[in-house]
Amino acid sequence: MKILLTNVGEKNKGNSALIISTIETLKHYMPKTKFILIGGGNGEINNLKIEKQFSSELSIKKPDKTIKTFYYLFYCSLIRLIRILGFNCSIKKKSPLYYYDYVDVVINSGGDHFSGEYGIAVLNNFINLSYSIFLGKKVILYGESLGYYKNKNINWIARIVFNRVDLILVRDELSVKYLHDNHINNNKIAFTADPAFLLEVIPESEIVTILKSEKVDIKKPIVGMNPSGLISRFDKTECGNDEKIIQIFVKIIDYLIEEKNVNILLIPHDYTPYYDDRKVINSIFEKSNYKSSIFVINGEYDPRELKGIISKCDMFIGSRMHATIASTSSLVPTIGIAYSHKMKGIIGKMLGQEKYIIDINDFDYQKLLILVIDMWNNRADIKKELEIVIPLVKEKSSLNGKLVKELIMSES
Repeated sequence: MKILLTNVGEKNKGNSALIISTIETLKHYMPKTKFILIGGGNGEINNLKIEKQFSSELSIKKPDKTIKTFYYLFYCSLIRLIRILGFNCSIKKKSPLYYYDYVDVVINSGGDHFSGEYGIAVLNNFINLSYSIFLGKKVILYGESLGYYKNKNINWIARIVFNRVDLILVRDELSVKYLHDNHINNNKIAFTADPAFLLEVIPESEIVTILKSEKVDIKKPIVGMNPSGLISRFDKTECGNDEKIIQIFVKIIDYLIEEKNVNILLIPHDYTPYYDDRKVINSIFEKSNYKSSIFVINGEYDPRELKGIISKCDMFIGSRMHATIASTSSLVPTIGIAYSHKMKGIIGKMLGQEKYIIDINDFDYQKLLILVIDMWNNRADIKKELEIVIPLVKEKSSLNGKLVKELIMSES
């Protein structure tokens, strides 16, 4: 069995966490499976090289790419037709379509690649999925948050594409509602959980080594934070920008150090050049008044190492989905800053932590301060809540692999 995982990027550690967890879960159920990764990166995940994925694009400004994209869609359809007619037809290895055709199953495990938060750019992901559909491959959406497109034409395209994939595994109830409301075939939908809840953490000795190398003082309680400049893009208020986000974090940090006598640990979770969390983290550090009590993770670590670092926190405030999955699955009380329905659906509703989710459009110092004080005072009780719910969520995460195996076995 050969499985292709698409839209892979090693610099975004949330994406890496998804890919690693997906591979390990599927290996548990199908040990002999061979995995191939394609994406925009050129590194490795889980000792697997990321092959270059053709960058599909529909753009008036880039007519050459648009023409090539339509050509590849036509070519995939032609290949399938020739095979239906009983003739052998192969795609050359040098073709960008080779890996789509080489495998038995194509899986997108991208988290929110098919959500409405990214505007018209989501069309490119639908095209990448369509190559596999046109070639007649089994296509699976694995652990996704999707839907809620602001453009009715994209919604129409989504309905067509989603009704043609073989299995849709969604990680939040809002995505299930979207699919049902838009008449997506109910028989192929399953409500599971994000694969990364199953991500293994590195051994304690390795965590200690990393913290020592980063010169982190662990003698005091630690409040971890994952600020991201990305979220300001989704702030629709008049004053929504990076500087607003930075100032709120600075004031919260000052409060925690002054009033709670804690150390602050600023942790990046995306190292993609344009969206590198370390940029906004460094700005926060430079503007803070208590630098001796603030520690910054400067190195680049894989998601298992980052989860280990996050697990040492007594409380966590996260902007990125998988930073908060790393914290909550480590039983760390967590405040999530939501820029889409995924944070509300997963950390909020699934984990029973709705009280501690703050929408980016409501994000201000006073509202965050109220949540911080509440969580700090009740962190022991919140940890007990997580101790109960996380094992149940991990079972739902494992269900992803079981359902994929059942699909493959039923049609083999």
